[in-house]
Amino acid sequence: MSTATYRTTEKKCATCRWWQGARGIEMRNYQPFYVKVEAGPAACMALKGQQKTPATTCPRWSLWEKL
Repeated sequence: MSTATYRTTEKKCATCRWWQGARGIEMRNYQPFYVKVEAGPAACMALKGQQKTPATTCPRWSLWEKL
């Protein structure tokens, strides 16, 4: 499966606390800078029953607390 990379400052599903897909963090100067995710759709806990891609956004976006 392919991967996608987003900056931690972007308001995308990949950086949201509700995203359920696999992801990881890339650090720069000891700070989180990028979030790397699998490019396929994943379940969204904020909007139950919906599949979202990492690049989409929604009104319930909230920064991933692991950053």
